[in-house]
Amino acid sequence: MSPDTGNKFTEGEDYSLSRYLKSDTPETNKIKSLQGKEYEYGDYLGTIEYSIARYFYENDRKIKDKDAVAALTDIKNNYDKKISFFNQGLETEIVENLIELLDDEPISHHEFELAIDYVLEIIDNRSWMEDEQAYLKWAAYVMGLFTEKESEEYEKSIKQFAAKIGLSSKHADLMLMKGDEEDYFEFVENYEAEDREELTEEELVSEMEKKFLSMPEDKKVDFLLENGSEFYELVGLYISDLSERGEFDKIQDLYEKLTEKYDDFLYLYVYMGGVYVEKDPALAKSYLEKALETLDRLDELSNSTREMLRANFLNLINRLE
Repeated sequence: MSPDTGNKFTEGEDYSLSRYLKSDTPETNKIKSLQGKEYEYGDYLGTIEYSIARYFYENDRKIKDKDAVAALTDIKNNYDKKISFFNQGLETEIVENLIELLDDEPISHHEFELAIDYVLEIIDNRSWMEDEQAYLKWAAYVMGLFTEKESEEYEKSIKQFAAKIGLSSKHADLMLMKGDEEDYFEFVENYEAEDREELTEEELVSEMEKKFLSMPEDKKVDFLLENGSEFYELVGLYISDLSERGEFDKIQDLYEKLTEKYDDFLYLYVYMGGVYVEKDPALAKSYLEKALETLDRLDELSNSTREMLRANFLNLINRLE
């Protein structure tokens, strides 16, 4: 029988967290990762992530992703010590909630460590974003802790960040887990990607890019004409691929078709400018000037993003003169 938990931090026996875990077995030791096993281990992963998100939202809005990493690493490395060892606020929150779950539904030591590793990987998957609290804010958002106003502000910040670095609106929705990930899933699935459910956000986009490049040329063009404004990263990828192959006639043909269908295709002008910087600086300059003209007609850009892009375009144009 598991020991009565109570509040082991302040009263009663001071057991170690490892006391609430089962012994490893040959079967559990065969598990290398919880990727693809999220449903099976959802209670444990959810408890860890919710503990982190709630502590950030309700107790300390100043902590950073690195603090969550440090807390999880400390728990993983020291879970065989008495639970009073974990005297930091975030660590205490995670450990208390895990004990409550493990007291009723224990898992093995190895499975517990894999659960910690899984969450650490999720945090790392947000590290490329320009925010020291990228994971914390995302977790609080997807777990419904934010108020309606806070959620709207967070969604706006993600869409602005995506636009700033040239990511499409579909990618922004994927980052927000708003359900449009199915657009990516459907694309990857249609081109026979395996184990799509196990892909991380970055792996999913990378897989989509590989599948796109493996399509026949006519299918690529058809796809971009149908979806180019939503998946404009793929427009840039294809133009870059054509440039490396020296097929500038195809680039111009695609450009004409896309501009006939889409108005104010900002990133198309940027991609075209980049392609011709070395080959034809005057032509590159003309495309960048079109991008500059388009900026003020795009309502989805924030003023700060608009001015940042304007400065970048002007700098490139000046270098081409």
